[in-house]
Amino acid sequence: SAIIMLVKTAEVECKGPVMKSGIRQPPAKAFMDDLTVPTTHAIQTRWILSGLESVIKWARMEFNAKKSRSLVIKKGNVFNRLRFRVDGELIPSLIEKPIKCLDKTFDDTLKEVNNSNSMCEQLDKWLEVVDKSDIPEK
Repeated sequence: SAIIMLVKTAEVECKGPVMKSGIRQPPAKAFMDDLTVPTTHAIQTRWILSGLESVIKWARMEFNAKKSRSLVIKKGNVFNRLRFRVDGELIPSLIEKPIKCLDKTFDDTLKEVNNSNSMCEQLDKWLEVVDKSDIPEK
């Protein structure tokens, strides 16, 4: 797609992280209108965002920073001090603004426990609605 071509153009700004096998991953991954930027250092993230910003402006498109999220993990701990900007707008972190996708909430804990609990609560509510309905032969 066109967005992948734009991302490939901006990839020259920095290198992606290296896996344990020694294979280097791309610094940005795109699917449809979603973009993931996995880097090993904050400065690399800033460089790739800067490159993406200029390429996206060239294509007469724009980022929506309010719909974006950032998550910085350092030695297994989640940090909120490092902040990133796109088009001068601050990208919210998962700590301050979790994101909901396909009825799952992704937050800084990165655990499924919260999603499982909310799914059970939602199931209980639906079952109560069915119990209170006048459907014969429940």
